[in-house]
Amino acid sequence: MNKSGLLLRLAISISFAAVFVGFISSQVFFKLAYQKNLDKTQASIEQLYEVVAPTANIAAYLGDQELAKEVINGLSNNQAILAASFKSELFSIQSETFKSEPAKQTEFMVYSPFVPSESLGSIKVQHNLAYIEEDSQNAASFLSNSLLIQAFVVTVIAIFIAFYFITKPILIIANSLHSLNPGTARRLKKPVFHDKSELGNLVEDINLLLEKAEEQISQERLLRSEIELLEKRFRLLFENSVAPIILMEPRGNILLTNKAFKSLIERIEQPIKKNYGPILSELFETPELVTRSVNSAFLNDEIAIGEHRLKFKEQGKTIWLQVVVSSIITDDLKSYYQITLNDVSKKRDELDKLSRRADYDALTNMTNRHAGEKRIDQLIKDKTPFVFALMDLNGFKQVNDIYGHDAGDEVLIFVANQLKQLTPSNGIACRWGGDEFVVVLENTNKADFELFCEQLTTRIVKPYTLISHQANVQVGLCIGAAFYPYDTSHKPELIHLADKAMYAIKPESKTRGGRTLAFAIPTKTLERKYE
Repeated sequence: MNKSGLLLRLAISISFAAVFVGFISSQVFFKLAYQKNLDKTQASIEQLYEVVAPTANIAAYLGDQELAKEVINGLSNNQAILAASFKSELFSIQSETFKSEPAKQTEFMVYSPFVPSESLGSIKVQHNLAYIEEDSQNAASFLSNSLLIQAFVVTVIAIFIAFYFITKPILIIANSLHSLNPGTARRLKKPVFHDKSELGNLVEDINLLLEKAEEQISQERLLRSEIELLEKRFRLLFENSVAPIILMEPRGNILLTNKAFKSLIERIEQPIKKNYGPILSELFETPELVTRSVNSAFLNDEIAIGEHRLKFKEQGKTIWLQVVVSSIITDDLKSYYQITLNDVSKKRDELDKLSRRADYDALTNMTNRHAGEKRIDQLIKDKTPFVFALMDLNGFKQVNDIYGHDAGDEVLIFVANQLKQLTPSNGIACRWGGDEFVVVLENTNKADFELFCEQLTTRIVKPYTLISHQANVQVGLCIGAAFYPYDTSHKPELIHLADKAMYAIKPESKTRGGRTLAFAIPTKTLERKYE
């Protein structure tokens, strides 16, 4: 039997309650019965005296000792009376067992049979305490034992009834429920005699819960299979993605990465770590820019997207990554970042090439007019003083006519190289168009610019050997210059003034020893035109 079983617990509980109640009841009823028996004995003694009282009155009145003895003997024959004595004015009689100091005695007055109020003597009755005590205990013990037997019988019957009608059905339900697997079609049966009882209702409720559990478990199994399928697909997509994907905490602790990220770290020959700083900022050349752009996007509830250059190179090749950062907040309000990296190095190279094509002359590989004007606009916007020089080649048309355009291109490349070599890093040297070139020098005075032009002219006017024709050619140079903002503060007027100065000096520049540089002279008409 199960020591923790419901039946054993119930039997012990009922038995303990029955024994406790029976013991208390037996003790109470023992005392009550004992006291009642004592009272009954006292009453019987009094009743016995009432029977012999007339005889005692006559014996006292007549002084008849024999009659008095009969009274004493009649009283002494009662088991509850140990001894008796009869004392009157004429005589005094007592039984042989009479004690001078009894434990308990009762005294009855003897009166005249003719004058009830006249006292003639007294009769003392000594109680047989041993008999009375034994008789009272026997009576009380019988009642107490009867109660204990009754409590035992009631306990057994109560245990049997509780077992048959309550415990046994509960045990059947419990065992059936214990062996039942939730999610199956098996249900509990109602116990016998409990179709409409609380246990029957309990079984119905349990079966209803089992039906709901079966339905929920079926749905959960279906959802679990779908989730497992989605998880497999997601893992397949995640692991085989060509783009590095990272799940990390805002502090930079990396929680999950795919193979592509590990391959990227290996490409740039960096150690695999659990933290590369917030938003992987340690990997980029501009970590502050990465962090600032992401925080700015998050403040506007947007996904952060930006292109940043890695700090490390792959065989001398710069790596550009498109960084896509999205914030994820879970149900328990924990925040995570999902980062996707896309290699846009090829795109950036193509954009650089397109930008170079847009800003550089394809033949001479120097800045073209479009890019030159943008840089001039920036200087004007910054109010930086500079000199703008427009240059034109003398004798270039003859080279083209005699040796062809290939020879002309060769001469243009030669002139461009001389310009690039002499122009300082903060200056601008560009091909303006055809055989025209432009040089822009910041913060330069006339004397320094004249020295620059002299050096440039010396290099260019030297005879140049055409490689393709093994022939020497010679070109001249004509330069017109205007200063910003001294001559004018408007770019169109600045270009016009330099162009006008260049064409003014052109005839002289073609003569041997003639001047090749002329500075612009501002006119009020032009200033009004561009204001």
